[in-house]
Amino acid sequence: MNVSNKNQGLVIAGSHSSAGKSSVSMGLMRLLEQKGYSIKPFKVGPDYIDPSHHERACGKPSYNLDTVMCSKKYVKDLFNDIMNEGDLAIVEGVMGLHDGASPTSEKGSTAQVAKLLNLPVLLVIDGRAMARSSAALVLGFMNLDPKLNLIGVIANNINSARHAEIIKKAIEHHTSAKLLACLPTAPELNIPSRYLGLHQGLEQKNSIYKKWAKHIESHIDLKRFVRLFELKKISQSASEVKRDPKRWRTKPRLRTLNFAVARDEAFQFIYQDTLDFLNHQGYNISFFSPLHDSHLPKNMDGYYFPGGYPELHAESLSKNRSVIKDIKLAGSSGKVIIGECGGLMYLGKQLISKTGKRIPMAGLFDFSTSIQNRKLTLGYRKLKPAKASNKNKNLILHGHEFHYSTFIVNNERPEWKNSHLPKKVLLRDGFVSNNCHSFYTHIYWASNTEWLNYLMGHNPAPHL
Repeated sequence: MNVSNKNQGLVIAGSHSSAGKSSVSMGLMRLLEQKGYSIKPFKVGPDYIDPSHHERACGKPSYNLDTVMCSKKYVKDLFNDIMNEGDLAIVEGVMGLHDGASPTSEKGSTAQVAKLLNLPVLLVIDGRAMARSSAALVLGFMNLDPKLNLIGVIANNINSARHAEIIKKAIEHHTSAKLLACLPTAPELNIPSRYLGLHQGLEQKNSIYKKWAKHIESHIDLKRFVRLFELKKISQSASEVKRDPKRWRTKPRLRTLNFAVARDEAFQFIYQDTLDFLNHQGYNISFFSPLHDSHLPKNMDGYYFPGGYPELHAESLSKNRSVIKDIKLAGSSGKVIIGECGGLMYLGKQLISKTGKRIPMAGLFDFSTSIQNRKLTLGYRKLKPAKASNKNKNLILHGHEFHYSTFIVNNERPEWKNSHLPKKVLLRDGFVSNNCHSFYTHIYWASNTEWLNYLMGHNPAPHL
């Protein structure tokens, strides 16, 4: 498939965070799926929570498109690998349309991804307390980058027909964009949030996505929308095409290795691309729950504890002593174990709750973390080994940090240093004990094939 084909879909961007693009994205995904379109969902940036809602909304896994952690070529190849003839891509943006990794360039922004994939843009704005200024807002987003194909607008929080008429006349008089919907405020459709963003998709009832689809359908000029974005339904004879992915440039390996991934209410933050990559590299993936299972899966070559919300389930995780016993046995026997962010917290000695209670964790690493005095750590990371060796000297890990927990006691030595920040800012990460690795950084595994080779090359242990 050629990314120059403009009929593949659209990017849903926001004027700013909380403008409503996530709700519009999941509502449109469900609505268009109901109308017979074959939806493929995507998310710009390193987000985990929005993709979980995409999957609930349209029944397909959502893929992240990130031009900071991955090359532009990788992002294009990933997009092409996922799309089939007749598919409609709906790409939810990150933050505001032009926000990204730099205040002076487009790097990492929704605008950059929209241009890279040659997709038109639907801009979601918060229209409350606005009249003609809505046109100035839209015009500013268009004029900052005239190469961007911004052709449609949805205005949120428009609570009267008169207000809607004013917004429509202003935007369509002063800009070339078309106002496609004015959505009234609907508190009953709000998805609750916590400190890392919206509550996760697995925490929602299916009815919320149906309600958002109905809400949008009730207020959008759907025929005009379909015409403007030139949307096409999948042919009855079309089907998913099985082909080797181009983003890794290698043939899939035979599945001869086993990899266990923690996935439950406490551990959810994993890129779909990572799962695809593990499959491509010959790993059979087994999911397990540190919350609900009585033991770790057996006969595994590695265990992965991704990020999530272990602090919300700390008491239950701590009480599951049989799993913790298995983790300690696996770690002491040389098994590869990886923990990222929430996984790091779980693999430490203690987790201090927001009330100050010290809750024992797995104890693979000699550090403790706390959520008591929340402090935001946020940003892209480019990690290099703090001490180079023949095995790791060329290894670079790209990832992203986003957490409110902090170390209280840390007796482990960091093995990696961050080279993404200015030289005057020192940030170290990555701790190793036997073949166990923990990071506060969420690593983007799939764009760096050497990372998995490095990990598993340190695994002399037999199956347990």
